[in-house]
Amino acid sequence: MKLSLGVIETYGLTAAIQAADAACKSASVTLLGYKKIGAGLVNVFLGGEISAVKSAVDSGVAAVGQPTFIRGRLVIARPGEQVVALLNGLAGNALTPSDDDAAIAPSAAAAAAAAPADKRDDAPPPTAEAKQPARTENRAGGKKDQK
Repeated sequence: MKLSLGVIETYGLTAAIQAADAACKSASVTLLGYKKIGAGLVNVFLGGEISAVKSAVDSGVAAVGQPTFIRGRLVIARPGEQVVALLNGLAGNALTPSDDDAAIAPSAAAAAAAAPADKRDDAPPPTAEAKQPARTENRAGGKKDQK
């Protein structure tokens, strides 16, 4: 039997954490992961039986408290393998179900392994000491680089 997939989309990571916590506490679901979509949007993915996922998504949305932080919610009963593979292709953490949740998509682990790794630059951010070259005023009133 395939399990269901629940998604809660929030504005901000703290609302996503709050929704995920309430969802996992309210029903017997597994937190599959999260994805930072961009522009402050964060999706939380839950897996489990259809009734448990519906209950968990409803509880997670209600726990956030302010409807302005909830962008959307979704429950998919028995998602197709291509849907999970597509979700793994998005930027963010790959959905890696535990051994108990392998029924969601048997090839999800293979799709996650085949997906390109995050291209994050782990270099530290530039410090205030890194300055632009000095500029001087020219006679025409514009600026030019000093050589």
